[in-house]
Amino acid sequence: SDHLGRIRDMGFDWVFVNPFHAPGFSGSLYAVKDYYGLNPLFRGADARGADAILSDFIAAADRLGLSVMMDLVVNHTAKDSVVAAEHPSWFVREADGSLHSPRAIDPDDPSKVTVWGDLAEIDYGDRPERAAIVAYWQKMAAHYAKLGFRGFRGDAAYKVPAAAWQP
Repeated sequence: SDHLGRIRDMGFDWVFVNPFHAPGFSGSLYAVKDYYGLNPLFRGADARGADAILSDFIAAADRLGLSVMMDLVVNHTAKDSVVAAEHPSWFVREADGSLHSPRAIDPDDPSKVTVWGDLAEIDYGDRPERAAIVAYWQKMAAHYAKLGFRGFRGDAAYKVPAAAWQP
């Protein structure tokens, strides 16, 4: 929050925050382990709970006329995430039963494949589990909206079917 005044003085009225959640084993911001925990890099020396830290940050931004938007990572989790441990049936699996990592194929050279080995891809297929998956993310987003976040950016939104984005 030390930079909020400078952000306002540059003429901005929104602050976008990359994933601030507790990361998995890789430490990547986009490999979320705990959607209700706070990344130690965001926490700093503050020992309070995640919600108190975040709501104070949002309140400080609000006092300066800034709205805060967060990144909504709901197309995958960290392989060692709380979600994967509690809901193993929600994920795409390899033939051997292990968690499937999302990947990208270079359209100019299909032999070039990037695999994010620290991530577990969520299975949004048309199956009974999808309703529970969507409900979980809706509850999480409502939690953060209640804290004061005014906007959400859907990370890799194309990986989540349109039906899952509907209210």
